[in-house]
Amino acid sequence: MNSKNVLVAGLVGATLACAGPAHADLTANTTTAGKASIINVGGDGASIFKGKRQRTDTMVGGRSVSLIIDIDNLRFVELDDKKKTATVTPLAAIADELAKVGVGAMQATLTKTAQTRTVSGMPCTVHDVRVSMPFSVTGKPGDGMDMDMVLAGTACLSTSAPGLADYQAFYRAAADSGFIFGNPAAVKSPTGAAQAKAYAAFTKKMAEAGMALETHVTITAAGNNPMAAMMAKLAASDITTTVTKVEIGEVPPDKFEIPAGYKVKTQK
Repeated sequence: MNSKNVLVAGLVGATLACAGPAHADLTANTTTAGKASIINVGGDGASIFKGKRQRTDTMVGGRSVSLIIDIDNLRFVELDDKKKTATVTPLAAIADELAKVGVGAMQATLTKTAQTRTVSGMPCTVHDVRVSMPFSVTGKPGDGMDMDMVLAGTACLSTSAPGLADYQAFYRAAADSGFIFGNPAAVKSPTGAAQAKAYAAFTKKMAEAGMALETHVTITAAGNNPMAAMMAKLAASDITTTVTKVEIGEVPPDKFEIPAGYKVKTQK
């Protein structure tokens, strides 16, 4: 999964956080439209939550790809249905890339507006969201190649959507453990790592205030160095994600396991 498709997986997971103590499995169906750089990111997807595990299903290049975030086991699992493969990435394997990309303090703001909407039969309030993160293009802060990654847009957040408490509990635990909300392969490039960290901050901010039923975000990168124009083109994205249905109901535990017969590769 390339870094642009990672944006889709991240937004599907983010656009789905409170209420009573009962725990429930949550399934949220979504539709995504827009562009990430030069490719179309439109399509349908779903995010499934069960305790400290999340599975995001998306269509990538005509095939079904699933990403599992397993907080208890500190790992990501990418399942490719067509190839019958599973790629396991321990959280520790991407820690260095995430740590070295930042060159300053990240700023994330969430501002409630007076605008309200009804999305898929559920009420929500529009919030303005902005995340700004200084990052190093080369992974070597201070060498004159530093830039700013900016994610900005709106999120319509609901405080009455079904499964809200479990949604919030998952993202709180994931953020505390240092997870990102997209395919970990993206962090191998400085731009991808910066995007992943910005999305993590974006998602955390939203989840603290409610469940995102609709989001519209743009991503830009700017800087004063020879690579600024190229990096800005790679980062440029404009994506809208809408929740079409939310369901509460038991999800089988094996939905979060590697299917029998899949070839497994573990990233170092």
